[in-house]
Amino acid sequence: MSEHLPAFGPFDVQGGVDELEPAVAVVRVAFALTRAQLVTALAVSFAGIAADRSPESLTVEDVWREVEGQLAADALHELDRQMERDQAAVWPPEQRRAVDVLAAAVDQAYSRPAPAEPQRPVYGDGTVTLQTFDHGPVVVAEPEWCEGHDGEPVGHRADITHRGAWRPFDVVVAGERVEVLRAGLSWAPFAVEAPQPHPVVDTDVDGLSALGPDALREVAAGWGLLAGELYRLANELHRARRWQ
Repeated sequence: MSEHLPAFGPFDVQGGVDELEPAVAVVRVAFALTRAQLVTALAVSFAGIAADRSPESLTVEDVWREVEGQLAADALHELDRQMERDQAAVWPPEQRRAVDVLAAAVDQAYSRPAPAEPQRPVYGDGTVTLQTFDHGPVVVAEPEWCEGHDGEPVGHRADITHRGAWRPFDVVVAGERVEVLRAGLSWAPFAVEAPQPHPVVDTDVDGLSALGPDALREVAAGWGLLAGELYRLANELHRARRWQ
């Protein structure tokens, strides 16, 4: 049910200001809240700044951050109280050992991940062998347009991607070339979420990626129409300048 709700944040990292013990990890938590809970969190937080602000002065970003801050403050405050109780308690040996085991579990779960191992591809006659986490060495066809995989991080088989050279598409403005976009061939033959049985074209423009031949032709045709619109706008600008 919660996957259909709009999501906001996190916008700030809360906590991490303990002078005696430095922060070691950022833990992101998502809350699905009712309207009443949101209003309550904002009201409690606003009470602390009411002397300097009016409710009408709060922006949308202010509301987001105040609600997040209040949720974090409540959680951290309760944690601090529990830590104080634990420090004052006298633990029996069995319970103390259990806490040590939990502490070791935390160290393992929240340790900084090791740097990704670089790929060491082995090229053959029209093939390349790549290492993967989930399938070990994988032999895959290597298109002649692929620039190679040297230095790529080792990942999962579904992440294997052939990439061609990025081609700049420029226009000349006042005698100088201005880059409009870059595009190039790409192919992820083992992709799962968005299968790519054939090569596609990616660009550095948002929303224009994994394009097939027909889709790319539609983009080209659309850009042709845009060129006409820009030309008409240029004529409008010319007429506007004549009246100055």
